[in-house]
Amino acid sequence: MTRDGRAGATPAVGILVLNYHQPDSTLACIQSLLAHEGEETRILWIENDAGSAPGVPEALLASHGIRYRKLSAEDGALPEAGQIGLLEIPENLGYAGGNNVGLAYLADHDVPYAWVLNNDTLLLEGSCLDLVEEARRQPDVGLWGTTVATGRRMIVGGRLVPPTFHTEVLVDPAGLDDPLAFINGCSVFMRVADALSVGGIPPHYFLYYEDVAFSLLLRRQGKLLGSNSRVVVAHEESLSSGLRSAVVEYYNRRNRWFLIQEFFPAHLRSNQRRLAYQLQKYLFRFRFKRAWLEWAAYRDFKMQAHGRSLRDLRGRT
Repeated sequence: MTRDGRAGATPAVGILVLNYHQPDSTLACIQSLLAHEGEETRILWIENDAGSAPGVPEALLASHGIRYRKLSAEDGALPEAGQIGLLEIPENLGYAGGNNVGLAYLADHDVPYAWVLNNDTLLLEGSCLDLVEEARRQPDVGLWGTTVATGRRMIVGGRLVPPTFHTEVLVDPAGLDDPLAFINGCSVFMRVADALSVGGIPPHYFLYYEDVAFSLLLRRQGKLLGSNSRVVVAHEESLSSGLRSAVVEYYNRRNRWFLIQEFFPAHLRSNQRRLAYQLQKYLFRFRFKRAWLEWAAYRDFKMQAHGRSLRDLRGRT
């Protein structure tokens, strides 16, 4: 049911699905949501970099018989139940910035909960009602994950591994009690007010490690992390950027430096020494592109070059 139990009342949950040049995958994600979700939910297709492919989402939705409504800040309305809300962003704001536009839109329309899903996910089991029930039962939790099926394993979140602060997956919900644990950004449920109380998903990360920083910021507010095993999504990792691509490698490295600086500054010096060793190792093995990516990421961190990089990050590593 809706938030106050009446037809036409404010929906309880806004589901945000951010698309960046992968409309077919976004459509599949939305179709999986429509098969499970009811009138308590509004699904928003957020089109990042809409200026580069105008009209594509509308044509794709229409060709599959899916009703939609184009949204804008001036529109002042949510889509109807069963109707997809299309929210266009002219430029590429990255994962964090694009989803923050959606969070702000939900806040403007008094939608209390948000579920952020990668466009390369499919909802297999459960619905947002399971997540709302959990949130109402646990007011001290700030972020919830779901069970994520990656093909090889079922994961519930991740954990930072000092002293390098690389990440590892968590398969046991009890691991979310670890202060270094985080909820994966591919499927994260939250109260909109909690998210905006820390400024939303940290936009200066642009891409990668923003989910880690988001979890740590809410922990600073005294919030816990949780997981709901009744909701299961399948996830095809790094669809838009490509596994082991220069994009993935660069942003992971640069943003890990930002994370260490912001949350673990005592470890900066030891990681700088480790960088010198890593560069020597890559050069000795003639892995020049890897060495360049490591150095470029560190240089941009030192220059505090946040957000989208202007570097040429094409190709694989």
